[in-house]
Amino acid sequence: MKNKLKFLPLLFALPLTTGICGASLHAAQQSLPIESAANSSPLYGLIIVSIVALLMAVIAAFLLKKGVDYSSVFLTKALPTASFVSAAIILLYAGILIFSLFEGFSGLTLVIALLSVYACVSIIALGKYKLAERDDQSYCIFSAVPVFWIAFILVVTFREKIADPIISNYVFLILSYISILLFGYATCAHVLGKKRKHIAVFACFIGIFFILVELLTPLFGEGYSFATAFDAKDLLPLLAFLVIMPFYTAEITRKKD
Repeated sequence: MKNKLKFLPLLFALPLTTGICGASLHAAQQSLPIESAANSSPLYGLIIVSIVALLMAVIAAFLLKKGVDYSSVFLTKALPTASFVSAAIILLYAGILIFSLFEGFSGLTLVIALLSVYACVSIIALGKYKLAERDDQSYCIFSAVPVFWIAFILVVTFREKIADPIISNYVFLILSYISILLFGYATCAHVLGKKRKHIAVFACFIGIFFILVELLTPLFGEGYSFATAFDAKDLLPLLAFLVIMPFYTAEITRKKD
């Protein structure tokens, strides 16, 4: 099918819609007492919306697995811009971590901060070359950095959250990072010349859903309430990838001329 680009905005609207619905249901479920939240209509609705989002991601991956024919004129400008915006958010994340070291030094926090700066540089490089398949060794290393960065954050986040007895408080955060990790793998594979279009599409669509549920749930509930900027740091990597995933997916699935 020629020029499928016009269908892409419609496809990306699907995880946006399910993400907003999921966030509202998640907020309603969290507002209930613990004893009734486990057997409530919002919880069942959230499960149904999550299943719908999963099916949408699978269908989208199937539809776009062979690529899409369209002009790259739009992505020529949009993809580098999205990369710089995403890198700026990650740099802010690194800055918050570094600033927190003055209040109390932590070797683990320092490592994440340094990896975040490296990831920021990597995303700028990927955006500059528009995810081109290149033989340059340093460029290929750049493509792998976000994967290790997110994997490290995922491990640390899971270790911090696992003590919480209420799984629903952190499950969408963990699933968001897992989706980003899978998407990072697909991006790295693309740069190395491996065809993983279906994985990129699936990870992007389900990732957008999980990220929106995590980011928007407080807005549908009692709102954001962070004592310090450090408390909000976990949301910044999610926001950064929410910005770039649609543009990277469009480039990965684009059939080359």
